[in-house]
Amino acid sequence: MTEVAIQLPDELDQFVRRSVNSGAYHDADEFFVSVLSNFKELIEAPLAEAEQSKLADLRRDVQHAADQLDRGEGVANLDWDAFLAERHRAHATRKPL
Repeated sequence: MTEVAIQLPDELDQFVRRSVNSGAYHDADEFFVSVLSNFKELIEAPLAEAEQSKLADLRRDVQHAADQLDRGEGVANLDWDAFLAERHRAHATRKPL
């Protein structure tokens, strides 16, 4: 096994300690091996058929929007500051997953 030294912000260090203290992991090494293994599986896992369909739909929608912009059909007077402020408000009030 290879030893790796990392520096964590205090908040993440406390999270790791709480996870270990909860009994879910024997020690911090086990925590990190578990987290990295799960992340590796997530990254390497192929998309399910439903996810592939959603991705294809999203790509089609993005292409449609790009085509509209190319034809000059975009919104010329969009107030980006107001739009982004509203998106930030919506994001701040959303429920965590």
